[in-house]
Amino acid sequence: LSTRRDIYPVWKSDFLWVSLTTFAGASAAALIFLFFKETPFFAIAVAAPIVLIIYYAYKINLDRINSAQKHVSQLNELYQATVESLAMAIDAKDAKTHGHIQRVQTLTLRLAEYCGVTEENEIEGLRAASLMHDIGKLAISEYILNKPSPLTKWERQKVQKHPSIGADILSLVPFPYPVENLVRYHHEKWDGTGYPEGLKGEEIPLGARILSVSDCYDALRSDRPYRPKLSSKVALEHIISESGKSYYPPVVEQLVAHIDELEKAMKESEQHITSKISPLMDEDSAGSSETDDRTQIDSTVFHEIAATHIEIQALYEISRVLGKSLKVSETLSLLAERIQKLVPYASCAIFLMDSQTDQLSPYHVAGLHAEELEGIKLRVGDGITGWVAAHKQYLMNVSPAPDFMDSEVLHSAYRSCLVMPLSLNNSIVGVISLYSDQPDDYHQDHLRFMETIADPAATAIRNAIIYEQSEENAYTDVLTGLPNLRFFHVFMERELKRFANLGQPVTLLMMDLESFKEINDRFGHKTGDRILVEIATLLNSHLRESDTCVRYAGDEFVAILPGVSKDNATHAIKRIQEALDEHRIMINEHDSAQVGISIGAATFPEDGREPDILLVVADQAMYKDKAARQKKKFPSEVIRFRRGTADQSS
Repeated sequence: LSTRRDIYPVWKSDFLWVSLTTFAGASAAALIFLFFKETPFFAIAVAAPIVLIIYYAYKINLDRINSAQKHVSQLNELYQATVESLAMAIDAKDAKTHGHIQRVQTLTLRLAEYCGVTEENEIEGLRAASLMHDIGKLAISEYILNKPSPLTKWERQKVQKHPSIGADILSLVPFPYPVENLVRYHHEKWDGTGYPEGLKGEEIPLGARILSVSDCYDALRSDRPYRPKLSSKVALEHIISESGKSYYPPVVEQLVAHIDELEKAMKESEQHITSKISPLMDEDSAGSSETDDRTQIDSTVFHEIAATHIEIQALYEISRVLGKSLKVSETLSLLAERIQKLVPYASCAIFLMDSQTDQLSPYHVAGLHAEELEGIKLRVGDGITGWVAAHKQYLMNVSPAPDFMDSEVLHSAYRSCLVMPLSLNNSIVGVISLYSDQPDDYHQDHLRFMETIADPAATAIRNAIIYEQSEENAYTDVLTGLPNLRFFHVFMERELKRFANLGQPVTLLMMDLESFKEINDRFGHKTGDRILVEIATLLNSHLRESDTCVRYAGDEFVAILPGVSKDNATHAIKRIQEALDEHRIMINEHDSAQVGISIGAATFPEDGREPDILLVVADQAMYKDKAARQKKKFPSEVIRFRRGTADQSS
């Protein structure tokens, strides 16, 4: 009765031989009773050994039964413990769904009880199946299982194979109760639209129908990569809406009727899991008993499994993210963010190497004291970071104080560090310096992880640097170092949108050097190029920091003055023209040149809202200015010096 098994099978398997002994004893007692009437003393003499034999036979048989039952019980416990340990090992892989299988088991067994399931084999089958229902996900890529965005058609088909894969794995285990089909069919739907076989209604085993509801409810109540957990109310509303479609209505009714009890049971199950697989132990209780020792072992094992999975996932994310980014700042920011998931740090500084100056500068800083760390400049060989760069070897759990000789704040803020070189083809790209405010805060797992990511990180950073340099070259005039025409169009499109939103003007100055062709013809293009470089520098010096000077083409330049109206632009025009009119450029030890400049202005949005229209308007204004300057006799002139006296020639 206590195990809820039928009486006859129990009697047949456990008490048949006891009944035979009992029958033999009763028969012997009847014979003794008959003999006792006729010859009492003889009956006693005969009965004594018979009674002893029957007693010992009964005792031996009863001991055998008790021993067999105990052995079966121990085997069953061992079986369940093995299943549970394997399931927990699988479950420990994923921090997002950790504890899912134990909660599902609790829900499943409670719902089975409410639904009137009493057969012991069915209950034991549910107990095992609820723990092992997701074992087929071992064959599914971690990328798919943890994908935050919607699955593709192919990915969805892959996921839908996991019940069949799990059932095939469990088919190799000779369970004494039904498990395989419960796992295989726990994603079938009541209306026949489920998978893997599209079973419908009563074709689905009852245990699978119960497990389906339990699995879905706990999934809705748990965090997932693609959404946060739902409230009990919202989760229940979803289950109810699918009653008769996805789920067996009587199971849903029991879920609704006992939801408060089930929620409480789930919380108790969660507390049990936490206490059993906690990665930390109380110092007072650790090692106090054999149970505590076993818990500590379990804790370490499951913690290692979870940590290994997190490490693999982090390495995958780093390789995926670093491969996508071609911006140095973005690459370094993503790298620091991913590192923090596995390696603790109070501050992270990623230094990049300037090969021309042999100087290391922090291009990205995360964590505490960011402003102070950004001011650090280290030469190769100086401090801990410089030593690592010079020797291309890591340092771990040493004092980082040599990095902060000029900063008292940083000198006293950190007590240990892990510094990893980033090298590519035996050439230093940079150094990752992780600083901790705790002594000896880093261990071998941290070191192994950093060594693993060092090469892909170095490659990603070098690629980003090359890309930015190429991008900069594509937008830079090689001769003058000014932005070029390609940059102008990209920049203007962005700036005009921005200032349109701000409601502010932008003025363009089209600038053309006067009589520059004469200098080229007389002294050659090499001299002309040198003069263009000098004039570009002069133009930049007479513009604001917020202004941009572009080499448009040949001897033409364009200045972009954000926030400046056409009236205010006249001051900039006058300043630039006066500066060039007064400036003499030395061509050689005997000759110098004076080059004027004609300037025309166009203002957004007054003269146009498109860059090309503004250029046309500014160009027309520039030619008017050129004509006006020629009338006022502002010709360019070439001055020739001989022995300190000027010989002017045009």
